[in-house]
Amino acid sequence: MSNSLVSLSEELAALAARTGQAVVAVHGRSRFESSGVHWNPGVIVTAEHALRREEDIRVTAPDGSRMEAELVGRDPGTDLAVLRVSGLNAPVAERSEKTPAPGSVALAVGRFKDSVSAAFGVISSVSAASHTWRGGRLDRVVRVDVALHPAAAGGAVVDAEGKLVGIATPVLSRVAVFAIPPATVERIVNTLLAHGRIPRGYLGVGLQPVAIPEHLRSTLKLPSETALIVISVDPDAAAGRAGITIGDVLLELSGNTIQRPEDVQRALGPESVGKTIRASVLRGGQLVDVEITVGERPRKA
Repeated sequence: MSNSLVSLSEELAALAARTGQAVVAVHGRSRFESSGVHWNPGVIVTAEHALRREEDIRVTAPDGSRMEAELVGRDPGTDLAVLRVSGLNAPVAERSEKTPAPGSVALAVGRFKDSVSAAFGVISSVSAASHTWRGGRLDRVVRVDVALHPAAAGGAVVDAEGKLVGIATPVLSRVAVFAIPPATVERIVNTLLAHGRIPRGYLGVGLQPVAIPEHLRSTLKLPSETALIVISVDPDAAAGRAGITIGDVLLELSGNTIQRPEDVQRALGPESVGKTIRASVLRGGQLVDVEITVGERPRKA
């Protein structure tokens, strides 16, 4: 038994060291640095929430050298940010092409001070594509049962073969660490490199859940007990220009039932910007259809 444990320990240490060759420390906040993964030559992917400034960002490479990094863009929706670093002499991370299986071992590898940091755990669950509470879309939701140090946020989550299954983040769930899957990272990286931002649809309304009275549900044959009531409207934004007013109750967008704010986020992905969609609203006890041309979310909205 002791020999087996020693062998496992040595293999994990070797795996952490090998993975760490593609992981940098990112100095973008005052208290803790975070980590980043060398995604493509000269391109670092890190955790967006850990960047508290947009200038004077530096990275520490695996060989200990410190260099300046340029912020290419950030996407709070998926908690990803992209940095460009010149002269980085480090391998890029090798990505897994397999879907990780629940129960399989995982290692979260970051960089803290002058050392690689490692946390051992398992893939706790894997589920289908979903939107985050921040409004981004994950191509797959991979939860990892691992104790993640703040400095390891943005680091690599690898499988037993040392292949990347995701970028570690603790902020997309209140109860679990997520491994942002490579397909999502690749999509965000390509968009940020091309445009410097991730466009998001924007209606310009404040919404709040509300219960639909039973007599209206019965009379109008509405399928849901709840919807979203409009509590504020920007008259110069998409919904305001389309005639949406305070007190309207939003029932559907593009034929999809709206019950929670997350349902609106799903309808307002990057592909929705500039498109005209149909909104079904309850106004004065009557159903009204409104055509809205979706705008782009302002950076500080």
